[in-house]
Amino acid sequence: MIIVPSMLGTAITVIEQSIITLGVIVLLTNLAMRGLLSGFLSQLTQSGLGLGLFQNSTYASVLIPIAAFSVIGYFLATIIGGGFVYAAEYGVYLDAWNKDRVPIGSIVENGARRWRSMAWTLFLSNVITWGPLALAFLLFLFAALNSSTLVGFVALAASSYIIYLGLGASLFLSIFTVYSYPAVVVDNVSGFRAIGKSFGVAGRNLGATLSYSLVRVLFQLLLTLVVFLASDVGLPLSSISAAILSLLLTPILHSTKTMIYYYAKPDVPEMPFELSNPIWYDIKTRLPRAAWLKIRAGLSEAARFAANPKNLPFHLLSLLAFGIGVLLGDYVSLNGVKSYLVGNGYVPGRGNPLLNQVFGPSLGADIFLNNWLVSIATALAGLGFGAPSFLTIMFNGFILGVLVPLSTLTMLFAAILPHGIIEIPSFILAGSMGIKLGYAAVRRLFRGPTEDGNLAVETSSNSDDYLSRTLRQTVYVVVGLGPLFLIAGLIEADITPIIMRMFGWTF
Repeated sequence: MIIVPSMLGTAITVIEQSIITLGVIVLLTNLAMRGLLSGFLSQLTQSGLGLGLFQNSTYASVLIPIAAFSVIGYFLATIIGGGFVYAAEYGVYLDAWNKDRVPIGSIVENGARRWRSMAWTLFLSNVITWGPLALAFLLFLFAALNSSTLVGFVALAASSYIIYLGLGASLFLSIFTVYSYPAVVVDNVSGFRAIGKSFGVAGRNLGATLSYSLVRVLFQLLLTLVVFLASDVGLPLSSISAAILSLLLTPILHSTKTMIYYYAKPDVPEMPFELSNPIWYDIKTRLPRAAWLKIRAGLSEAARFAANPKNLPFHLLSLLAFGIGVLLGDYVSLNGVKSYLVGNGYVPGRGNPLLNQVFGPSLGADIFLNNWLVSIATALAGLGFGAPSFLTIMFNGFILGVLVPLSTLTMLFAAILPHGIIEIPSFILAGSMGIKLGYAAVRRLFRGPTEDGNLAVETSSNSDDYLSRTLRQTVYVVVGLGPLFLIAGLIEADITPIIMRMFGWTF
C-alpha cells in the first residue's frame, strides 16, 4: 500500500502525455488530410518548434488551437490529478503510521476527501517556490528577443546571471515549502495556511529539514551518476533507475518527510526512538518470498480478468483504441511521413546500431522495466475516467501504424512479432484494465440521488467499494503482467535482432 500511491504518481505522467499525444495525432492527421504534412515536417526540421510555424498562416490555423488545448489540458491534469494523487499518497502514509493495516480504499477515501485542498496547495506551493526562477527565465527570454541592439545585448548578458540568482532563490524557498503537502493531510489545512505551517516547521527544525533535503538530492544524484557511468560501458540502466526512484525511494523519502512534519509540531511529544534488528535479514529472506507471492497472485488475477466475459467490453475498447491508432498512423505515414523520411536519407531495413554496442541481457532488463512501468502507469491512469488509458493504447498503435509503410510486411513482422506476440497483448490488457478503472471512477462520480434529493448512501457505498475493488484488481493485474514483460524484453534484446538479420535487416 505504501508503494501504490507512487505508482499512481507515474499515472499522472501518462495523463499529461496523453493530452500531448492527442494533440500530436490530431495535428499530423489534419495536415496529412490537407496534403501539408511533408512541408510541415521539413520546416519543423529547419526551424524547430519556433515562432515561424505559428506565424505561418498555413499551419497556424490548426497549430494554435491544438497548442492552446494541450497547454491548458496539461496544466489542469497536473494540478487536479496531482491534487488527488498527493492527497491519496500522504494520507496513506499517515494512515500506515497510525494503523496496523491500511486497505486499498484508503487511497480512494483520502484522494476524494482532500484533492481540492491539495490541488490548491500544489499550485500555490509551486508558484511560490519556482516563481523566482520563472521570472528570471522570462526576463532572459525577453532580453533574447531584443538582443539585436547594444542595450538588448547588455540586458541579455545581465539576465543570464539573474537566472542563477533565480535558481538559488527557488532552491532556498524549496527548503521551507517542503512540508506543504504533509500539512494538508496532518493539519487539514490548504493553500497559504499549509505553506505557512511548512515554513514554521522548517524554520524550527532546520537541521532535520536540511538533512532530509541533502539525502534526497544525494540519492537522485547517485542514481543519475550510475546511469551515466553504466551507459559508457554499454549497460542501459535508465529504466532501472526510474523504477528504483518511483517504487522505492519516493515512498521512503515522502513518508519520512510526513513523519518529520508530524512529530515536529510543538504539541506532539518527541518521537520514541529505539534500535531494532537490521532490515537485511528481511530483504534476503522475506522480501523475495513476498514478491513472488504477489506476482503469483497477480498472474492469477490477470488471467481471471482476461477470461471474464463481463470484461469483454473493456477488452474491445482497448483493441479498438489500438486499431484506430494503427489506421491513423498508417494514413499519416503514407501521406507525408514516409516521403519526408525517405527524402532525408532514411534507409528501409536499417535497425538501431546501438544494439551492437550494448550488453543484451542488460538491455532486455531495461526494456522490461520501461514497458512494465509504462503498463502500470497506463492502467492506473484510468482513474482519469478511462480516457488516458484509451489514448495511450491508441498512441502505441499509432507508432506501429507509422512504421508499416516504411518496410515490407515480412521485415516488419520479423522486427515486431518475436517479442510483440507477448508485449502487445500485455499492453492492450493493461489498457483494458485502465478503461475498467475509468468506468469505476465515472460510476462513483455520477452516482445518482434518491427520490427525496439526498445522495443515496447505499449507492455511494457501492460505488466506493466498486472503485476500491477495481483499483486493487488493477494493481494486481499490472503486477502479474511483470513476468510477461520480462520475457518480452529479453526476447526483444537477444532474439529479435537475430531474426531481423535473417530477414534482411542491417545494424
